[in-house]
Amino acid sequence: MDDAHAPLRVRKEHYLEAIYSLGDGVTLSRLARALSVKPSSALKVVRELEAEGLVTYGGRKGLRLTEAGRRRVEELNQRHKTLEEFFLLIGVAPEEAFREAEKLEHVISPEVVLRIEKLNEALKKMQGVLAGDEGV
Repeated sequence: MDDAHAPLRVRKEHYLEAIYSLGDGVTLSRLARALSVKPSSALKVVRELEAEGLVTYGGRKGLRLTEAGRRRVEELNQRHKTLEEFFLLIGVAPEEAFREAEKLEHVISPEVVLRIEKLNEALKKMQGVLAGDEGV
């Protein structure tokens, strides 16, 4: 596998997504296991996310996303959905579409995502026309 297809390093956003999926109150050790990182590394990133106002960390009470953290995860989920839909529309296999969207959702600009959303709508309309369903 070449470097272009190697997994990306764990980013702060991956921490937010993991907390979101594991649920409020998740422990630091469980988060570290889920991300395959050392607890000390996880604590460092958690402290950064806390300073940015994206999570709260209450020791034994665990981690919680703030409203801003939750919004950030929802933005990432929307980016992923848009990218995955685009890849599927152009004929990429579902598994590969998911993997590529997962990588790109963390680096693509919001402006580009908006343009891809518009392109997705146009592609869906074109599919309808090509299939003979011009009322789409």
